[in-house]
Amino acid sequence: MPAWLTRLSGQGCRHFLAGRCLYAEHVNPGLEEGFVCVVVHRLGRAFDDFLLRAENLGLGEEEAGRVWQARFPATLAKEGNCQDYLPGGTTSFPDCAHAAGELCLLALPACPGRCGRFFSRQG
Repeated sequence: MPAWLTRLSGQGCRHFLAGRCLYAEHVNPGLEEGFVCVVVHRLGRAFDDFLLRAENLGLGEEEAGRVWQARFPATLAKEGNCQDYLPGGTTSFPDCAHAAGELCLLALPACPGRCGRFFSRQG
């Protein structure tokens, strides 16, 4: 009778989160833009564009802040949609069950289980 090996779970690894492997993000934080939540990325791009326009118009910091506050609801309605959004029941933005800070867990590779990169949270 053939023997079957079962790979151990990655639980307990410092790079493991909700079945995903954060090793690449931990080694080079922010390098892989594809790991960033698409909503956060689009809103960041919209804000950067707004800052350039505000600077070109000579708006002061306070005035630009008021304009952004007024425009944010419309910008969020336009840029804040994601087909994978799942309410996370938190009070933090973007309140998605797939979000870990600015990262989208669905964009991260699935954890293969205990591997050579396994690093215990206690160690």
